[in-house]
Amino acid sequence: MASPLAQKLAKALGSPVTASKPMRGGDIADVSCLTLGDGRKVVAKRPRADQGDTTKLEAMMLKHLRAASDLPVPDVLFQEAGILVISHIDHKGIIDPRAAAEDVAKHVSALHRVIDTGKKPYGFKADTVIGPLPQKNTLCADWITFFRDNRLLAMARSCLNTSRIDAAFMKRVEALAVKLPDLIPADPGASLLHGDLWAGNMLIDGDRAAGFIDPAISYGHREMDLAFIQLMGGMDPAFFDAYHAHFAIEPGFMEERTALYQLWPLLVHVRLFGGGYVHQTANILERFGV
Repeated sequence: MASPLAQKLAKALGSPVTASKPMRGGDIADVSCLTLGDGRKVVAKRPRADQGDTTKLEAMMLKHLRAASDLPVPDVLFQEAGILVISHIDHKGIIDPRAAAEDVAKHVSALHRVIDTGKKPYGFKADTVIGPLPQKNTLCADWITFFRDNRLLAMARSCLNTSRIDAAFMKRVEALAVKLPDLIPADPGASLLHGDLWAGNMLIDGDRAAGFIDPAISYGHREMDLAFIQLMGGMDPAFFDAYHAHFAIEPGFMEERTALYQLWPLLVHVRLFGGGYVHQTANILERFGV
């Protein structure tokens, strides 16, 4: 007799699971490709024993992206405590790097045109996660406050509390936080952000973007996603020219704000891994005189 979970999956998916094959996953989940009795393939994610269960949050974020934008993301097919099942997106990998980068730019720029115009547009209706880490999204009326409190200082304090950085390093981050009004705009527009845009979260099929996975969404300055790609996205340089053609990049991004916004993913990596990421973060702090 099929297990209770197998019965639930068969009912939700319209066909029983007949085979399961492990897939390369992230740091926080075991990922499997499930074959159904009708020949379809789906993807199942289960949190690893040493990690928290983020399946409910991931399902919510994917549903929000699906409802609010045209970004190609997997459909959420089933979710309960300990498991998320999403549609399988076929992709062969990159064959034409330039064309693929241009197609990614088309999708990302369209995502960023989804704007929150409310009184407190920066943030999100709920806290989310980036990888295995909590991501604070307390709604704010201005971008400087949001970036300072929910991104820069929040992750730096998490690094301090886990001994990834020391008190002196924390004071340097706090000193930079004081300078933010002179470095970033207060109201750049609250774009819908993917939040974790690197090559591993972009499913490329030859010369096009077939799908985007593992989001860490919020509404914020669109340059946050661009800085993430610049740091670790693995995109052909044509990405930025193509993006600019769709949605002009403001002056000063490449010269200053790229490095400033890269502090967020770098602090995430400091919190997770320590090591050389501390040195990279320190170099940026020094660049801004703290």
